[in-house]
Amino acid sequence: MSKLQKYLARANEQAPRKEVVVVIDGDEWKVRQLNLSELRECERMADKGEKTDWFLYNDARIVKATEHEFPWNQEELKKAYKAGTKYELVEKIFRDNPDGYSKLLQAVRDVNAGQSEEEAIEEAKN
Repeated sequence: MSKLQKYLARANEQAPRKEVVVVIDGDEWKVRQLNLSELRECERMADKGEKTDWFLYNDARIVKATEHEFPWNQEELKKAYKAGTKYELVEKIFRDNPDGYSKLLQAVRDVNAGQSEEEAIEEAKN
């Protein structure tokens, strides 16, 4: 199989991702590994020129890592919490539960440990 054929075959495949489960207030949250596109999107979102909005970066990573099983973009949910975007919901939902937020963020960090952009590129090549 040539390189071209190999990558054409992969174009529509869903690559398996690592996933961990965290229990917060009795609810299971499935946190999956972010792919290269998602990592880049989170970094671009948080990049504010001379400085980075680390809160937004972390909230975006939480959303991207859990949106396969939690409806962050659901309009009724955003209205109930008076959030303009799904990324604003994270802080509002966990406002009174900093331990839950910490568990979720740690799970995102753990499942993506060693997943820098350079490592993701190398992994994608193989």
